[in-house]
Amino acid sequence: MTRARQAHTVEPEQNEQDEPPFRWVPYRTVGSQLRVSHTSCCGLWEWASEGGQFFVLRRTGDCYEETGRGLYRQALDIYIALAEAHHAEHLRHGETPEPDTFLKGRGQRG
Repeated sequence: MTRARQAHTVEPEQNEQDEPPFRWVPYRTVGSQLRVSHTSCCGLWEWASEGGQFFVLRRTGDCYEETGRGLYRQALDIYIALAEAHHAEHLRHGETPEPDTFLKGRGQRG
């Protein structure tokens, strides 16, 4: 018997009174070629680079927002924090998160 895969639609929980953990701003091209090289579980975030800078993208309605634009390590730390929170949210709901190669070696199975 094959078990149907459940769609992952969980977003990190956030108290409405809390400030957002990361400042999201509308994505604006800097005139270089946008490269998306990694997409998170459920497609919530994308690891991107453009013009020698790195950042995290998320889709909101019909546009994109970005956070963490800057050096590689700075942006990667933000992506990992977002992905780890999403991973933990799946576990709290008894779901199996999709494997994320950026989280290997950080306590993630798979």
